[in-house]
Amino acid sequence: RDVACDWSSDVCSSDLAILMSLACTTDEPSVDDTVVVAGDELTFYADVKPVLDVHCTRCHFDEGLGVGDFTDPDTVTAFAEVMLGQIDSGAMPPAVSDTECHDYRGSDQLNIDDSERKIIADWIDGGKVMGDPATDPQVVPTSGVLSDPDIVLMMPEVYTPTWSDADNPGNEYRCFVLDPELDEDVYFEAMAPEVDNEALVHHVVLFSENRSDISEAQWDPQGWDCIDDSGAGDGMIAGWAPGMLPVEFPAETGMKLGSNKVLVLQMHYYQSSSDEQPDRSGYAFRTKPESEVDEEVIMFPLGIYNFNVPAGDDDYTDSDSFTNTYPVNLKIHGVFPHMHVLGQAYSASITHADGSETCVVEGEYDFDNQLTYQFEEDDMPVISEGDRINFSCNWNNSLSNPDLPHSEPINAGYGERTDEEMCFFFSLVSY
Repeated sequence: RDVACDWSSDVCSSDLAILMSLACTTDEPSVDDTVVVAGDELTFYADVKPVLDVHCTRCHFDEGLGVGDFTDPDTVTAFAEVMLGQIDSGAMPPAVSDTECHDYRGSDQLNIDDSERKIIADWIDGGKVMGDPATDPQVVPTSGVLSDPDIVLMMPEVYTPTWSDADNPGNEYRCFVLDPELDEDVYFEAMAPEVDNEALVHHVVLFSENRSDISEAQWDPQGWDCIDDSGAGDGMIAGWAPGMLPVEFPAETGMKLGSNKVLVLQMHYYQSSSDEQPDRSGYAFRTKPESEVDEEVIMFPLGIYNFNVPAGDDDYTDSDSFTNTYPVNLKIHGVFPHMHVLGQAYSASITHADGSETCVVEGEYDFDNQLTYQFEEDDMPVISEGDRINFSCNWNNSLSNPDLPHSEPINAGYGERTDEEMCFFFSLVSY
């Protein structure tokens, strides 16, 4: 961090040097935000910033998961060539489900097309002109934060993980009661977590529970250790992992929470630093009354528990299926594929009773970019009686995996910890 950067040096054009330059103590070159450019010349504010707001700044912001704050013009100027290189290599935007399998809402925000890539390239070639801030078209940024919630429930107090569980080193599961204090039943039409410390949080799971089943000890504002006991006997409401966008249901649909219920927030913390890491997260909701709901959505988890990923295997796949034996049509509103850091691909499809196939989700897996893929109302996959939904996960448990949690590969089976594995397809369905 005390290395001086020579901005005139060819070395600074390398990816590593540009990354390191953000930590240098010397002054970076200033950017004149007041320059006004006439004609058709591309500028940061009028052309590049809208592309970044849609595709990049949900992760690349101050204290975000992505490297660099792309809301800052100086940072974008320094990173521009690296950004373009990451786009051209396919590394950015991060991997998502293939739209050729099944399109989903917001897919245009999560994938970047050639015309948008060309805007960045031409801006670089044109000298990275800033332009006039007044020409910013004010595109609404893609964000994991829910807009206009009418209920926001936070952990009762700030909590700092102690990492005191010797059986699960570096991992801590902590549950907290969130009390909506409802006078009547409500339906969630949209929901998203309010994650306080993203560097600390591996995932968030939200359950509902009967108020009468919450013990006195569980009302403790500091929560309770729940790696083996979430206390959530009533069912799962939602799940979040890094990269997730808000879940929003179509008109006249919603997820019910009864007036006799409370919510249990399960925080999975993963130790990435020896420093104390406090957190106070929560969940935000937009709600509607029962009179506006014709179709109730429930969480329908599908997953595999009995797999074993062999040490050293860089391409191991396991699969399972579920056949709908009930005389109902299960309409899939969205699917959240979830694995841990060994995960590298996933797939879910429906084999219909007539032998035809419907692809649901399929793609490369990125632990830092996990999403609930939400389908358009007129294009939701349906599992009818006699149909089978097939799902599979693929892992890389070899030294070629840069996220390998151990210095040498070990066999990995199902487990809650980050250095264990999962294969889940958390599905939102109505019937």
